[in-house]
Amino acid sequence: MEKKKFIKKVLVTLTILFLVLLILAYLINHNINLKDIKEYVNSFGKLAPLVIFIMIIIASSVGFIFQIPVAMAGILLDTPTAIFISLFGLTIGALISFSVARFLARDYVEKRFIRKIKKLKEYDEHLKKRGFITIFLFRLITVIPYELINIAGGLSRVKFSSFMTATVIGIIPGTIIAVYFAKSTQNIDSFQFFLATIINLAFSLIPLLFRRVRRIIFSGRQ
Repeated sequence: MEKKKFIKKVLVTLTILFLVLLILAYLINHNINLKDIKEYVNSFGKLAPLVIFIMIIIASSVGFIFQIPVAMAGILLDTPTAIFISLFGLTIGALISFSVARFLARDYVEKRFIRKIKKLKEYDEHLKKRGFITIFLFRLITVIPYELINIAGGLSRVKFSSFMTATVIGIIPGTIIAVYFAKSTQNIDSFQFFLATIINLAFSLIPLLFRRVRRIIFSGRQ
């Protein structure tokens, strides 16, 4: 019975995400003058990829919607360059927000909350022991806010090396799919857009279909 309810929730979520992506693609395609944007970005000449790269770092480190500059990279740059600067920028953004949370708020959060709340304490210990696999799975589930994982990681006892390694590896599939989806929005009537949307939706939630994955990331158990 619980499995049926979970599957039903997944299907509802997929439907909502599909509609959101469809609306987003429509807005990009009809309300944003890609030619003007491309001309503006190209006005920076050889520095254009650097400008988008910096935007990705800022967006992914301070809590803005990083998907916007990543989409810009996908639309305005060639695929290899878009993927490279997106991966590099997201990694640096994660490093910045993780480090700020770790050095400025970790001790306070541990004393004020983690030590006093049993569930938080247990999960904190879980992240210390199994930080890599947990962060890796969080990164694969792209519907979970990227910046939230960065900050939560910094506030936890997850090892820095585990966090960064899991981040670098875990964001590769989602970034490639995001760039592919961004390029497909230039023609929402194409098969490429339909395929990109299905892949995006499936990849975002498929990991949650596995009970063991849900146990690891949500309850801190293998």
